Amino acid sequence: MEIEIILKILLSAVLGGIIGLERELVQKEPGLRTNILIAVAATLITVISFKAAEAANTGNPLQLAAHIVTGIGLLGAGVIIRERSTMRGLTAAATIWVAAALGIAVGSGYYLASFLVTIFMALVFTGLKYISIVLENQSQFYSYIISTEDSAAVLIEVKKIIRELSLKYIDARLRKIDDGYEIEIAITTSKNKNQVFVERVMQLHGVKEISSEHL
Repeated sequence: MEIEIILKILLSAVLGGIIGLERELVQKEPGLRTNILIAVAATLITVISFKAAEAANTGNPLQLAAHIVTGIGLLGAGVIIRERSTMRGLTAAATIWVAAALGIAVGSGYYLASFLVTIFMALVFTGLKYISIVLENQSQFYSYIISTEDSAAVLIEVKKIIRELSLKYIDARLRKIDDGYEIEIAITTSKNKNQVFVERVMQLHGVKEISSEHL
């Protein structure tokens, strides 16, 4: 009986590790260790729940395991970050949910389903990566002129937005004008990201105007 529990824990560690390894390779969170820990913990709690229900002769073996859902919900909410008009960490939160679900499935004895879901998730992540590359290849050049108040620090904030949106900027120039600064910057981006970039820059303190031109 103990061997069966150990095998379940090892299986959940492998499945969680597959998802975590893919996230680790693309330098995204949650990584290898986090996914393994979540999957193993969910499996162990599920197994204990079944054993406790069997020993107490109750009709709800998943009563203890049900609390995993609550705990993972709180954990997932903790990794989501809202920044102005965008939200970050949604994929990380979803990955945590998947790792926990795999752990519960393995602990409940649904081994084939757990394995198939893991393979499917790995294919989804890999496929989305290549789709993202294709979309990036279809990106176009945009030139922006940003008028700001008398503060050169706005350029630092603009570059921060560029990093967060994973944009590629070709050139950036800052010049002093009568009542402030003017930032001229060229970026390679898609149409959708162009709109998000403009919206976020306009929300920066000190930005008076931004104009963009599709090259």
